[in-house]
Order: sequence, then structure tokens, then C-alpha cells
Amino acid sequence: MSVKSLLRSLFISILILMIPHSLVLAQEEEEGEILYTPGEYDAYSSAVNAAPEEREDAIIQFVEENPKSTLIQYAAASYVQLMQAYESQGEAEKAVDAGLRLLKLLPEEANTLYLTAVAAFRVGRFEEAVQHGTKAYSVNPSAGLAFVLATSFGRLKDEDKYTEYGEIACEELEAKQCYQILADLMRIFAGNKQWGKAAEYAQRALKGLDAAEKPPQSSPGEWSEYLDKQRVVAYAIVGRNGWESENWQTTIENYQKTLNLKADPVIQAEAYYYVGMSQWKQKQIDSAMKAFAKGSVQKAPHAKHCRQYLETLYRSTHNDSLAGLDEFLERSTPQ
Repeated sequence: MSVKSLLRSLFISILILMIPHSLVLAQEEEEGEILYTPGEYDAYSSAVNAAPEEREDAIIQFVEENPKSTLIQYAAASYVQLMQAYESQGEAEKAVDAGLRLLKLLPEEANTLYLTAVAAFRVGRFEEAVQHGTKAYSVNPSAGLAFVLATSFGRLKDEDKYTEYGEIACEELEAKQCYQILADLMRIFAGNKQWGKAAEYAQRALKGLDAAEKPPQSSPGEWSEYLDKQRVVAYAIVGRNGWESENWQTTIENYQKTLNLKADPVIQAEAYYYVGMSQWKQKQIDSAMKAFAKGSVQKAPHAKHCRQYLETLYRSTHNDSLAGLDEFLERSTPQ
């Protein structure tokens, strides 16, 4: 299921309890208790059966004039169906505005909170999405709604909430639906130097990227470039976690994958540095020297460390001399 399909499913996933009106009346008569007057019922029936273009105003009017009526829950259910109809007709903005009208009168109405949040997300009204979505989630949590909240908080630059809801969403959703959040989570945890968790999300992001569908607005070339950039970072994070956990072969294999994808000079230098260090740990001195040589010519922070360790290893194998090092560099770093 694509992200677009996921959002569509959110709009049709609400199960509204719609008890036939005659059944409600019969039940109340059996119990010998009248919960609303005939006039109240007539007003309700008139509102929910009004012409589609008049129904929104009619239901709002009914709720305003009958705030304590037991029929409000049924009026709200009919209103939610109207909001769903707006969305299915491509009028998500109208669905949001309709939801806000009812929430002024019924601020805790769960289905209206839910649909208003999802509709607001679809049209980029992220503050309204999180305002109403968090309330809806507290009543009825779901992975789909967590996805909406995570993405909305992300657009609002709230990293803590983005992480909180992103982890929840991606725990249940397929990786191909969640690949963007997974890629962000791997970066967030890497930035916090939580390498184990960062690597876990990087591996899941890689699976999602492999299965993800190209967005309609992206050209094949743009999509391919995006995928490669994400994969480069993911492999680098898995490689770095290998280094931190002293798994030298994992480090080498994953950093080599970043080099195969033609990473930018910063990541190339990092890759050669950790590949060289891991090979050194395994006493593969010649291979380590070649990796350090390649890293030393990159215009990036790790280059100076690559040069430093290249000289250290070169001296150790050349009687403490650097004679011939320039020639070694030329051989190891062909243009």
C-alpha cells in the first residue's frame, strides 16, 4: 500500500454506530423512557435528511438548538459521513472547515476529531492536524493516525514529537509506507550517537527504499538520485555501528557499499577512514594503507586523519621513512 492509499484508508476506516431510527424509538418505548420529544426527533430527521448542499448547516443548527439531546450522537455520525463525502469528492479543505464547525460545539467528538485531523494533513494545515489529531489519538490510537501526526510534527519542526509518533507509526506500517520517516529516524539517532538504534532504522529504511513506489511528481532520474542518497547514508550508519560494536567486517562491507554508490567527498573520506581502520584492526596493513591513501585526497574532515594513519603505517613498513610515499599515493589514487 502506498502512502496515498494509506491516507485514503484513514478516511474510510471509521466504523460509525448507526442504529436505525425506528429501532431507537422502539427500544425507548419498551423501556418506558422517552429520551427526546417528537419535535426534537422531527428536527433531527429533517436535518440529517436535508439536501446535501444544505445538510451541513442543518445539522449544525440542530446541534446548536438541542445541545443536550440524545440524538446528537446520531446527528454527529451523519455529519461525519458528510465530511467523508467531501473528501471523496476531492474537497478536503471543505472537510476540514466542516469539522472545525462541529468541533466548536462538540469538542470531544472522536470521529470528527479524527477526520478533521486527516483532512487538515492532506491539505497542509499541519497545526490543525496535530491539534485535533493528538486528541483523536488519545481516544483511539492507530498506526495510520500516528503517521499523520509524525509527518505533521515533522513539518512543524518538532523533532521530539516527530520521533515519538514516527517510531509508533513505523512499528506497525510496512517499511515501504514509512521509508521517509525511517530515513529521518536513522539520521536523528545517528545525530545523537545512538548508533545501535540508528543502524536498526537504517536497515529498515533500506528495505523500505527497495520497495517504495516512485512519487508521481518525481522523474525517474530524480527518484533514482533520491534513493541513492538515502542508501548512502543508511549504509554509512550501519557501517559506523559496526565500528562502534567492533564488528570490523560489517564496517568494511557497509562503507564499501557507500563507495559503490559514489557518495559525496565527506562520506567518501569517512568511509575510507573506517574501512582503513577496520582493516588495520584485522592486520590487513596493505589494504588499510590503500584505503587511507584514497581517503587522504578527499576534501573532507576525515582526510587529515587518513593522511596521519597512512604515514604511520607507511613508516612502520619502510624503516621509519616516508621516502616513496608520494609515488604510493599516485598508485593508490588513480584519477
